[in-house]
Amino acid sequence: MRGENEEVLVNYFAICDQVITEAGTSKQSLIGIYSGLMSQQFPMHANIAVGVGVRVQSPRRRDITFRFTGPEGARIFDSPPLPTNWESVENSLNTSGFATLQISLNVRALPFERPGVYTAGLYCDGELLATYPISVLPG
Repeated sequence: MRGENEEVLVNYFAICDQVITEAGTSKQSLIGIYSGLMSQQFPMHANIAVGVGVRVQSPRRRDITFRFTGPEGARIFDSPPLPTNWESVENSLNTSGFATLQISLNVRALPFERPGVYTAGLYCDGELLATYPISVLPG
């Protein structure tokens, strides 16, 4: 029997400028993937897009959320559960034994108070699945 951690696997998790989801196939294109931002003044605000691909191997419904924290761990943004089509998951599990959830999220005016390393986190039912650091530098 698989453990709970093995039932949810992150295929990809990236911060970028834009996520385009193709109608019909739900194929995602991530545009402008980055790991750092520069600003000439602080505080600053930035619009970001988040692209996520998660593989699940059971039909149990889960809450997948996104959190963004500042350089010292202070929470800047917490998402509600990200939208997922669990009926599609069940169909995929019946035909192939696993399902892939492709999720995108746009966050507008995300605040960056000062330079430092900020962290995006992907959570499943409150448990951390993956992190994505972003360096924010004066420039």
